Amino acid sequence: MKADLFAMGSGVALLVSMTGCAVDANSDVVGQRQQAASNKEGCSKDFVVTSPDFGDGDPLPTESTCEGAPFGSGVSPELHWTKGPKGTKSYAIVFVDTTLRDAGQPNFAYHWAIWNIPKNVRTLPAGIPGVDPSFPPPVALPEILGDAAHTQARGVQRFFGPCPAWQVTQAELCGLPEIPEPNTDHYAFIVYALPEKDIAVPAYDQAVNANYVDTLNAYFASMDLGSAEIHATSNAVPTTTPPVGCPPTGS
Repeated sequence: MKADLFAMGSGVALLVSMTGCAVDANSDVVGQRQQAASNKEGCSKDFVVTSPDFGDGDPLPTESTCEGAPFGSGVSPELHWTKGPKGTKSYAIVFVDTTLRDAGQPNFAYHWAIWNIPKNVRTLPAGIPGVDPSFPPPVALPEILGDAAHTQARGVQRFFGPCPAWQVTQAELCGLPEIPEPNTDHYAFIVYALPEKDIAVPAYDQAVNANYVDTLNAYFASMDLGSAEIHATSNAVPTTTPPVGCPPTGS
């Protein structure tokens, strides 16, 4: 398993929702995450997210990944979701590598978050860019999203697409004797229905949690009225690697 460092058809998401389920917002990130997961049991209301760009569980389109492009490249796919539960005043979306999350690697799993999407907006437009010299951060969001804000894992305001097979490129650039096969990771876009119009999120504190999106995900889960997911996969291989250097000779 390889850490994804930073973090066409119509697809119907597997419902993962809750309503009227509270989590202690004063607990730490790990505690919020555990409480939110526990509270999902017995809490349900129809709330679904779809995409015209990929089906649930299908590979993400190449343009939404780093395939054949620098590490961190890719643009957001288009998403649509149904009206949230009663009391919804805004939406947030988190993009996560569930392969790494479920393997206990949240620092590398959480890629991107967007929040304060107005309650009357139920579309994420395609094309919010990741690493792209033509769009240096902070990357402005489409006007339809109102006063929404966004960030990738290290607090930079841009999208961060999947790039799970960067170690293939590392092996090639470092001249390693064995080139690994590209690995396929699983991903999810999680749409949260939130009870406030303007969510004041915690500030990014690298000393507390290096992955800002992990912190935000726990915060959204601590207050959400419902959540829905659409899933995807990727085995994208970039042309560059994260700044990790070459492994020691003979490793």
